[in-house]
Amino acid sequence: MRKVEIEFVSEQQYHDDRESSKLKTKGTLTEIDGVKTISYTEPDTEMGKCETIVKVINSHFIEMSRKGVYETTFLIEEGKTHPCIYRTPFGEMAMDIVAHRVNVQIPDVSGKILLCYVLESNGEIIGENNLLMKINEV
Repeated sequence: MRKVEIEFVSEQQYHDDRESSKLKTKGTLTEIDGVKTISYTEPDTEMGKCETIVKVINSHFIEMSRKGVYETTFLIEEGKTHPCIYRTPFGEMAMDIVAHRVNVQIPDVSGKILLCYVLESNGEIIGENNLLMKINEV
């Protein structure tokens, strides 16, 4: 297990509303049988404190699980659509994740993950998301 710093650069769009943010946090990166896993606690934001685990399936496919006030497991695979259930304090929402681009480059303990995907619910786009995670050993 290696300690890492993770910088997030994200952009979300819903219709004409566009929001971007940058955030840094500390976490860990482990590798077991060639599978890299990044774990971190999201800072206490409007989503509450969440434990997040990003498992790299391959260079174009990740699994992202959140545990806490908001819970879900996203399967984000380039060129594919995967369903998920997003659990919130207000109830559950069924969504589809349509991944346009997934690019994972983590040759050792440092690297990056780029995710470009759309969230849909009931066949309607509820958000377009771009997320860049920069991972550096500390």
